[in-house]
Amino acid sequence: MEETFQGMIEKLHFLREVTNTKNIENLIKRLSKTKDLEMQNFLLSKITGEFEKLQAQFPVSDPLFPLIKRKEGGVEVGNLIYKDQNIGRFSLSVEDFNRNILIVGSTGHGKTSLIHNILRKASRLGIKYLAFDMKKDYKVLGLNEDTIYIDAKDIKINPLEAPVNTNETEWAVHFADIFSDSFSLLIGSRDYLLENAINLFSYWDNNYPPKLSDLLIYITLNGKKNDYFKVIEGRLKSLISSNSMFDCNVGISFENMKDKNIVIGIENVGTAEQYFLVSLILSSFYYSNLGLNFNNQFKRLIVIDDAHTVLDVNKEKDYAKGIPILHSIIAKIRELGFGFIFSDQQISSILSSAIQNTNTKFIGRINLYSDLYKVLPGNSTVTADYISKLNKSQFLLFNEAISPFCLFEADKIAIDKTVDSSLFALKKEVDKEFYSFFKADNRFVKEKAFLDEINSNYFLNLTLHMQNLSGIIDKEEFDLIKNRLLKSKVISQVSLDFSSGKTSKFLFITNDYSENLKVKGITPLTEEEFFRKLFKYLVLNQLKTSKISFEEYEEGFLIKGLLKKYILVNYSIESLKRILETKFDSVIFLVKDNLSEQDVLAELIRESDQKQLLNMKALKIVHYKDFKI
Repeated sequence: MEETFQGMIEKLHFLREVTNTKNIENLIKRLSKTKDLEMQNFLLSKITGEFEKLQAQFPVSDPLFPLIKRKEGGVEVGNLIYKDQNIGRFSLSVEDFNRNILIVGSTGHGKTSLIHNILRKASRLGIKYLAFDMKKDYKVLGLNEDTIYIDAKDIKINPLEAPVNTNETEWAVHFADIFSDSFSLLIGSRDYLLENAINLFSYWDNNYPPKLSDLLIYITLNGKKNDYFKVIEGRLKSLISSNSMFDCNVGISFENMKDKNIVIGIENVGTAEQYFLVSLILSSFYYSNLGLNFNNQFKRLIVIDDAHTVLDVNKEKDYAKGIPILHSIIAKIRELGFGFIFSDQQISSILSSAIQNTNTKFIGRINLYSDLYKVLPGNSTVTADYISKLNKSQFLLFNEAISPFCLFEADKIAIDKTVDSSLFALKKEVDKEFYSFFKADNRFVKEKAFLDEINSNYFLNLTLHMQNLSGIIDKEEFDLIKNRLLKSKVISQVSLDFSSGKTSKFLFITNDYSENLKVKGITPLTEEEFFRKLFKYLVLNQLKTSKISFEEYEEGFLIKGLLKKYILVNYSIESLKRILETKFDSVIFLVKDNLSEQDVLAELIRESDQKQLLNMKALKIVHYKDFKI
């Protein structure tokens, strides 16, 4: 009897977690205090009867009977079932949300209904959500006053726009990681992208962030032309041309929606772009909240339905660097008070790292039964046949509050996935303040690129400038920009004849160039200054090619040898006078083709003294087209 009573006491420990045992415990207290033998027998009989009633209702001797720890608060989402009997309600607590939830089941099994129920009830408790909608299953939620629905065609996000509280260099590193991970780039391409992104941020002097097309322009103009350049250039061009969602300087602000539920419809976005977009948005939430003190308050529940589209198990298998970047983001953001619901048709389609980091799992009817071994304990007696017979909205439920696990039946709720387009248009109009974004005038950016190209390569002719800019500006645009800048006297164009008979046109930025078109490091020139620099560059190349020994000076070149020869490239009568005061065997004075020899001599005679004129016999005035080393 004593042994039976002791076993009863041990089982009461479990029953206390699932039902009210106050009556039987009061009887046991009385038994411990009475010394009357007759009363003891009476109380024992009463205790045994009460225990048998509880045992019949909650058969704790059955190892499959779920023992449930009671939770305070939370969101009730369905019933716990044992042998076709409802044995209690199940609630998801805020802690359950923060420790992630996995919902798996075949098409039509009730996954979406369960998620809708969770979101609706969580929202009533003040818990905000962010849902990535892959199939328009959550569009109807956008009609709620506290919810913003953003369709793929309306999404505007700039990958180069650093989140609040984040410096540009730190964000450049994260951007390079996300970009290379999303589009399967190797480490060399990632490092090349990072280097140019950091350099672009350093170069950028506008009061708004650069966008991807600005990065493409920067790499085209300044990047080292190697294999990594080709990879990054191709990927950026493809992303910019195929999708307008990343074509802005300042994107839609999620910070402005922090008090709203958000649903993002990305069903018409490519898989790699979906991964890129989800990674960017989650990173933005992470960095925006990093370092902020919210007293461990739960911030937002994030839904990734059809999770394999962005948490693809094949990416984990192919990923050479370990855990894919998106899972790292998910792990980090959870620490700041965010939680996830991952939903899919098969367990094996999802990253194993995502499955392992879910505390609550709802496993419904599935087609691939080998998936069960990824979540069932080793000693489980659940069979494929048992799983195949689950009714719609029934799931095996795994949660630390239930031991070992339990059959769960989700509350049935009506979801009308058909959304009246006129109602939705009206709601979008109400929410229009949240759709604002900024894109700088592309013409202005291209003009800056045009000026930067000229400033960086003064000695290239018009054709070569056009070739260098061909990746970002076509021939028609090039001519339009050139003519517009020529008309406004920002740039000037000159021609130079060569001994080969070829005439080349050159551009340079004038002293009149507009302040509002300023580019870092630009040096405006007069026409005389430009020709001096051009002549010096051309003569220097000739001297190096001819392997002639020479010394280089600011105004020209001294040719070494038996005869002292000086080539003067600076059109200045004062410079020429100083050179003529020195005894050279020959002084070659290079001038523009539109200057006549008589005009130069007339000015020299007018400005020079007798001593300088005595050496004029050594002077030879040469147009560049007639010049030869």
